[in-house]
Amino acid sequence: MCAIPLAAHAEVADKATTSRKATVVNGDSHGATIRFDVDGNAIDAHDGEIQRFGNHYYLYGTSYGCGFAWQTPDAPFCGFRSYDSTDLVHWRDNGPLFDADTAYWQRRCDGATYGCFRPHVLRNSATGRYVLWVNTYDVGVGYHVFTSDSPSGPFVEEPTPRLAVNADIPPGVNNGDVDLFRDHDGTGYIAFTDWRQGGDVVVERLRDDYLSGTGDHVRLGLRAVEAPSMFERNGIYYLTVSDPNCGYCTTGTSYLTAPSPLGPWTGAPATDPYWSVADGQLLVKGGGVGLSRDGASWTDYTLQAQVTPLQTGGGGTYAQAGWVFRAKGPGDGYAWLLGNYPHQGAEGGNLTKVVFRGGGVASATVVKTPMPIVGGRTYAVRTEVSGTRIRTWVDGVLIDETTDQSHTAGRIGFRESGGADGETARFDDIRVTAPDGTVLLADDFSGDLSRWDRQPERKGIRISNDSCQGQPADVAKLPARGGPVYLYQSDVWNHGASNEALALHHWEPLRFRADGSIEPLRCGTSYDLPLAGVHDGTPAPDPELDATTGDLGFRPHCDLSGPYQRAQTFTAGRSGVLDEVRFTAFRIGRPPGPLDLTLTRLGPDGRLGPALVTRALNTDHVSWSPAEVSVHAGVQVNAGDRFALVARSSSAAGGCFGIAYSDGDPYDGGGALYSADGGTTWRSEQGRDLRVSTYIDSGRTSDRP
Repeated sequence: MCAIPLAAHAEVADKATTSRKATVVNGDSHGATIRFDVDGNAIDAHDGEIQRFGNHYYLYGTSYGCGFAWQTPDAPFCGFRSYDSTDLVHWRDNGPLFDADTAYWQRRCDGATYGCFRPHVLRNSATGRYVLWVNTYDVGVGYHVFTSDSPSGPFVEEPTPRLAVNADIPPGVNNGDVDLFRDHDGTGYIAFTDWRQGGDVVVERLRDDYLSGTGDHVRLGLRAVEAPSMFERNGIYYLTVSDPNCGYCTTGTSYLTAPSPLGPWTGAPATDPYWSVADGQLLVKGGGVGLSRDGASWTDYTLQAQVTPLQTGGGGTYAQAGWVFRAKGPGDGYAWLLGNYPHQGAEGGNLTKVVFRGGGVASATVVKTPMPIVGGRTYAVRTEVSGTRIRTWVDGVLIDETTDQSHTAGRIGFRESGGADGETARFDDIRVTAPDGTVLLADDFSGDLSRWDRQPERKGIRISNDSCQGQPADVAKLPARGGPVYLYQSDVWNHGASNEALALHHWEPLRFRADGSIEPLRCGTSYDLPLAGVHDGTPAPDPELDATTGDLGFRPHCDLSGPYQRAQTFTAGRSGVLDEVRFTAFRIGRPPGPLDLTLTRLGPDGRLGPALVTRALNTDHVSWSPAEVSVHAGVQVNAGDRFALVARSSSAAGGCFGIAYSDGDPYDGGGALYSADGGTTWRSEQGRDLRVSTYIDSGRTSDRP
């Protein structure tokens, strides 16, 4: 039998120096795997950062283990956590940064809201205080600020900060993902996403206490990006972004550079990636709303156009073309969308009427069209606005009459949703006329886009198209032999699923060319980091630990429900009392029945024997994030005895319980078993192990056989 130590990936001492080499393991050839803390639980901290304070590294992030799900009204807010490590490998859970399990914070951040994310911390050397900023949507400015005497908290909230952008407006999706940066002279800066400007990034200098902005700021001129992270190297300032933005998605990573935090910031050559003229038509590929240059004072008018929705939305599952009118800006006006999006009761053809106000959606209603809307087919549309009355025709057929007084004047334009939606449409023969017949705007797109308010967009320089199957979170500048290491971090999300507590992590050092440009990410499975001042963080071994399947190479899988059962066999390495068996589990949803763990002996033929000990864990006692649960056995064993821990649940609806498994065969004293018929028959899963650890006290005996 091979008993693999829990610290199988401990650092290797560098004999040339007193420093050590940290080996960061992201996964294996099949992709990312779970990163466990020293207590055997998956690290439940995402969309945050790594900071080094003193001789310790601190990992900050948003927790999901209590079951937070974005835009799910009954989902609780799980708060923010920190972990610390002396070697970037062995992490200790420090618990929450502050008590988020209060009615006050649940109202701010639970699933009925837009959520709270992105904890970032700076130490203010002048005050000696640690300053925490988090992104919320319950105040117009979009952030709350806290301070603490310790990097792990508890943090105490300070007055709501002020920033130069969107501070004096109602709550909403105004300012988004945030990052903090401390320059050499101690000056603090904040970088954040401005959603009211379509996903631009703003950098603002902070007050000396880091608790609010100074108003001194610069825009980067980006669009549809998020998750900024700023750092400095050799006098060059860098800012990485998620490009494009997309919640809980796999996205790209790009960067820009500047000679100072307030710019000027430069990246790739500016282009308009969304609007182009092709074959005498306007082709719009995502980008949200684009407007005409003229028309801010237009009140009553008729908009006519030839529109061709293309079957590209949602990965080719629907076609949709949108036109905009009476718009004060991209987020204030009417947007009418003609397509075949599969709205219930209006499949095959519909007009979706969206009223934008204050940068968000004020209302949206769907009308079924009397004709089918087919991707690639051109339709003549006409919308007439007169006072509060809005009438719309398609191919000469009146399909809708609406009365609405939200907007009385404004420009016209077009709207196609980008990101994961990927909507595309063609437009032609645009004509806007006043009630007296005066032509206010006409464009057949035989020339350029001079009549439209389009500016070439600044883009970052791309270093990854998929952020190593994740979304960028942070770049940490860490001291190392021969110069700093710039550790890139991305969240490998669970594909937007309801349980993002299963999200994983990817960490790798950035590589720079001689001119300071960043090389493309390599997305490797592991990296050796020559960090300075690193100490071995391997925990002292538990004297009762007998065997473990290890902590590397494990992935989550959820199928313990109804007839489906799983088991891990193991062999006692010494004689004594088998005190405890620990098993890694999690849940998705709310299974109505418990998770049952049963310890059995194996017979000489390898079959499962009668139950020795059974423990039933209620749903609320199982985390959404993979975490250890245990069975206290108290069973007398002899070296070489063989056992199995069986995991099952009678629940057949409402969710499932899950396991952590490895197909790297890390343990040769047993293996995984699987049953699909309620435990009547079992089959061995070759090379697979479930994550289990066993503890034997060899110094005592038990009355239990």
